[in-house]
Amino acid sequence: MIKFRHLLLCLCLPLLFSCDGQRAETATEGEQAIAEYRNYVTEFEQDSLTETEMRALEQSAEDDSRWETEKLNLQEMYDERREVVQNLEDLDETERAEVEALDERYNQALQRRERQYEEVERRKTLRRDLLGLEIRNLDMSDITAENIGNVYDRFISTLSENVGEYEQRDWNQIEGWWNSLNNRYQAIEGDLQAPVKNSIQQAKNRYLQIREEANIGNV
Repeated sequence: MIKFRHLLLCLCLPLLFSCDGQRAETATEGEQAIAEYRNYVTEFEQDSLTETEMRALEQSAEDDSRWETEKLNLQEMYDERREVVQNLEDLDETERAEVEALDERYNQALQRRERQYEEVERRKTLRRDLLGLEIRNLDMSDITAENIGNVYDRFISTLSENVGEYEQRDWNQIEGWWNSLNNRYQAIEGDLQAPVKNSIQQAKNRYLQIREEANIGNV
């Protein structure tokens, strides 16, 4: 009987060690997959567009579909990493809860990125409406002595018509574009005829009136 028990133990121990090894290997794979997914989500959260990057996108000649293209690329990268975790069958309750939390964090970060692109397009549309032309250079060197009078007229006309619709964030942009337009005027003032200068001065006076009527302080 003792010999039989000894033989049975010798036969079973390798199987027990093998099962324990498989469980340990599975656990290690799960921990690694979750760690990689966690790192991916964290890096994506931190990869938010800066204000400088948003301004660069405003000047970009790319069409409005760039977010859809980036979103597809992001989804492909996300699916690859999420699929590895999804295929793990031996996650415990704590690990599954972490994965769900990471899913939520990723979706929130994706929504923030989408809102940033929407804000960029909002700014581009507002700037185009005010200036009446596409501006590719931050110094507004696209504006010349031949068209600057019309740009001022357009700016004030559009501002007057839509002043009640602008939010504080819009005024932050409007003030910046107005200052850039005035800087451009100073750069080419010597090339302008007297009637154009008079028209621009009237536009500047009107801008101050609109600003006061809209109760815009220092923005």
